[in-house]
Amino acid sequence: LDRDIDEIVNAGAVLKLNTAIDSPQELLKQDFNAVFIGIGAHQSARLNIPGEEDPRVLGGVEFLKPVNMGKEVELGNRVIIIGGGNTAMDAARTAVRLGAKDVSILYRRGRSEMPAAVEEIEDAETEGVKLVLLTAPVKIESTSDALNLECVKMQLGAPDESGRRRPEPIAGSEFIIQADNIIAAIGQKPII
Repeated sequence: LDRDIDEIVNAGAVLKLNTAIDSPQELLKQDFNAVFIGIGAHQSARLNIPGEEDPRVLGGVEFLKPVNMGKEVELGNRVIIIGGGNTAMDAARTAVRLGAKDVSILYRRGRSEMPAAVEEIEDAETEGVKLVLLTAPVKIESTSDALNLECVKMQLGAPDESGRRRPEPIAGSEFIIQADNIIAAIGQKPII
């Protein structure tokens, strides 16, 4: 992060930290040509599938924040992380370090399309995390002792707006994975 910040500052940007801003419009009156408000994205995006409201289904950010603050977070032995980015890798590796015995990352595209850094993926696998690729969640059914995650196998179709091939469900390929916890790490959004 420091390297990225240094690169931006070296390009000529003025960085002002710990400064209260009452009105972006006032900054424009003070000889600034543009104002960028970077408040961060501190809330996990929802899966938008039935059953995700179960308290054993966590968001990636909501899982990692208390862990990083030194708070005790309890997980079961079987943990599924949904997503393919660096937050998913961090959540999976953290689950392993918290003692989960069976940790899998479920991603709807293939390994080469994962947005996570290659070294993060490799490190997760080295720590025992399994990759379940070309698979998407459909719904979660809760029982008293498990979460049944219904999934569907995917195939890659034509490229989408991101330039990556669009994942498309394969009819009749549904299957169930049981878990104690599911962590959704499919993106983040600002808290509103």
